Amino acid sequence: MKTGRWVRSIVFSIFIQYLMTLSANGQTQFGDRSYGSGNVVIEEESYFNKPIQIIDMPTASILRGGSFRAGVRIYEQGGLLGSLSAGVSNKVMFGVSFGGLDIVGDAQKITWNPMPGVHFIYRITEESMKLPAIVLGFDSQGYGPNYPESSSIAPIDTSCACAPPETPSPPYHKDMFDRYQFKSRGFYCVVSKGYATFLTAGLHAGVSYSLDKGEGEETAPTIFMGGDFHVVSDLAFLLEYDFALNDTKIYSRGILNVGVRWAFGPNMFFDFDLQNALGTADGGKTDVRRIIKLTYYGSIVR
Repeated sequence: MKTGRWVRSIVFSIFIQYLMTLSANGQTQFGDRSYGSGNVVIEEESYFNKPIQIIDMPTASILRGGSFRAGVRIYEQGGLLGSLSAGVSNKVMFGVSFGGLDIVGDAQKITWNPMPGVHFIYRITEESMKLPAIVLGFDSQGYGPNYPESSSIAPIDTSCACAPPETPSPPYHKDMFDRYQFKSRGFYCVVSKGYATFLTAGLHAGVSYSLDKGEGEETAPTIFMGGDFHVVSDLAFLLEYDFALNDTKIYSRGILNVGVRWAFGPNMFFDFDLQNALGTADGGKTDVRRIIKLTYYGSIVR
């Protein structure tokens, strides 16, 4: 527990320093920008340099009007989550997502998510030379398996002392009921700013309030932060940290995700991510989740 508090204190200090830099003058990192009247003008949108999402956390970038994004996430237990988003204007985008477990693999029964996820984003301000971009949004899609209510799970069989108790069939988690493994973002506000030093980087931070509430759990706001770091033109390293203030019973160390993104085409990206690198509250095992994502960006106006 002391180690968890130490890690969270260090990350929180970095978070405070980052917020202080948002008001400082800084050069944007992207070569597809020009400047006029103090604002950053996009000459040709690049969703690789300006990602809509890091790994699980959103950024202050949105789809431009007439653009769309189609993606698929592959995760544990044969899970697959598909999503489709569209830019209504340069300030508004929305989308839907849906998936389930055992879609990939040899299982004979697919366990679908209880309902589709929806997301809606409104951009308050564009990024300028001095100020970050800011968005308000809502996202009801959680990640990982969706665990059912405890009342729907048969009790663990302890009748035979000669063998270990037989656990319920998946999806099952001894501490999670009526929720996703990782709660949805819910209502949120995110600020993002690009910088160019020895490498180009986008820095992001936000606060959110999830409506997800598992059995016996309380809900509360949480803080999250992340960055995308571009080493070469088609390769980026991804890093994000959620303080998990709304899920301290499970993730007392917070949730740390890391990944790499490869642009194998102008509008096609491949991600390999490690989710929950710090493990859960019970310690012992790391409980790292491996994720593969494929994303395509397009436009109906050009």
